[in-house]
Amino acid sequence: ENVSPDSVVEQLRETFREKIKTQLLSIQAFGKPLEDVVIMASIVEKEASNMKDRKIIAGILWKRLEIGMPLQVDAPFYYTLGKDSASITKSDLTTDTPYNTYTNKGLTPTAIGNPGLGAIEATVNPTKTDYLFYLSDRKGVTHYAVDHDGHVANKAKYLR
Repeated sequence: ENVSPDSVVEQLRETFREKIKTQLLSIQAFGKPLEDVVIMASIVEKEASNMKDRKIIAGILWKRLEIGMPLQVDAPFYYTLGKDSASITKSDLTTDTPYNTYTNKGLTPTAIGNPGLGAIEATVNPTKTDYLFYLSDRKGVTHYAVDHDGHVANKAKYLR
């Protein structure tokens, strides 16, 4: 209770610097700036709960960035609107915010949460696939598709 906000922030930064040391060589080898890796890892952290899916999703999201496609992920809506995927409306997808990954290309301006080391590891060691789309069903199982038609079929099969 007697700790200043600046002290808390500095302790958090110091803890981050200490923990990230185990991943620095991998991050450097991956070739993206640390800030981008942390932002992507914060998204990957919220999009999947296991390492296999995190690596595949990281591969999909990096590929989307490379081809100039919006990330089109739901996780930032919890950060900006307090809504999870099941609660997001079509209207929400047009919300004017820099964190809207449907209307804006590229990464969000900042991390949307605190990624764990597993999400950071997955982000810099993505699995390369032909997939460009994914969704999680109501049981948390992730389903992948190579193209939009496959994604629409997955939506019809797993989300309705």
